[in-house]
Amino acid sequence: MGRNVKRKDRHTSSTKRECTKADLISAQALVALQDEVEQVALQDEVEQVNDYENFEPELQVHHELDMETQTPVKETMDTSTQTEMCAADITVLEAQAASNNKDLAKARQEADQIKFSQESFSKDDKKVEYYTGLPTFTILMVVFNYVQDKLPTRHSLTYFQQLLIILMKLRLAVTHEDLAYRFFVSESTISRVFNTGLDALYGISKLIAWPEREVLWKTMPMQFRQTLGKRVAVIIDCFEVFCDRPTSLDARTQTLLNYKHHNTIKFVLGIAPSGAISFVSAALEDSGTDNTITLSSNFFDHLLPGDVIFADRGFDMKDCAGFYGCEAEILAITSGKAELSALDVEKSREFAHLRIHVKRVIGGVRQKYRILSNTVPLEYMMTNAEIQAPKIDKIARICCALFNLNAAIVSQ
Repeated sequence: MGRNVKRKDRHTSSTKRECTKADLISAQALVALQDEVEQVALQDEVEQVNDYENFEPELQVHHELDMETQTPVKETMDTSTQTEMCAADITVLEAQAASNNKDLAKARQEADQIKFSQESFSKDDKKVEYYTGLPTFTILMVVFNYVQDKLPTRHSLTYFQQLLIILMKLRLAVTHEDLAYRFFVSESTISRVFNTGLDALYGISKLIAWPEREVLWKTMPMQFRQTLGKRVAVIIDCFEVFCDRPTSLDARTQTLLNYKHHNTIKFVLGIAPSGAISFVSAALEDSGTDNTITLSSNFFDHLLPGDVIFADRGFDMKDCAGFYGCEAEILAITSGKAELSALDVEKSREFAHLRIHVKRVIGGVRQKYRILSNTVPLEYMMTNAEIQAPKIDKIARICCALFNLNAAIVSQ
């Protein structure tokens, strides 16, 4: 009897397990079938949408159910209205895109221009020195305040940007095309700004002034006092600027410098013992000696009786200086002599130590304002009834005046 009960319980348990297993298999099959049905329905819906979009415009309809009868109601769309609305929308979107692109380009242009604005230079003296050659923003603003009223009004450029264009042209010797890209204007605008700006900035050449004798005495460096006393008024030298080859044979001969194999023009430069440039002559043809070029300038008009001129060997001007009641200290000439006396050797050594300052000034002007180190075009040397002074004269005097705004190179 007990065995029969146990056998019956095992049979019941086995039957329950088989039923549970069958129910699980049925549920899984039902879920899989439901997923398949949903996937097929979704695919059919996508195909219907695609078929609807591929219909010809005149055949496209949409169906709605009437709320009362629940029957489909066919309503034909006005295809012409739909096409016109789409075209209008596209036109609006294109206009908005064009406006956005224009605003973006303007924003980029303003962002680039701010690099050369007054604000971008105000707190960066290193930037001021690189682009203008001036040591600080304060000194740059002194120059700007002087020249601002003399500059013309231009809608595309501020007064400060016009001054920057002139100074960058002198300082970096960049082309008009380069400046046009930097300031987003045409090359002709850059040319006009430079030409009119030179005339406006030319008044700053007043900084090249021959100092009074009392000022010379008070600013005389100790090394000059120990060697020549207080009577040295000026150190004189010439510096050359390369120019294009003239088409005229006469002009070509007058500007040809044989030992440099290049056509050049010369300037007579006078430097005070303190290191400031006190005299710049007009551009002179480089066909004569340094002495003849100096005599053709108005250099001697600035001297006073008793002044001492300190010059190199090429300036044989003792007789000319004596005519004006002055004295010329010239480095000893070695040509035609077997050797110099001990006194001449010692004197030449002391003079050479002082002469180095004028070379430092000339080198500093060339380094600060590279336009004087480049080959200048012939148009810079042209004069006519309207242009009394050639452009190269203005450039040289402006560069020397701006150089005087830097710290003195001779230790006081």
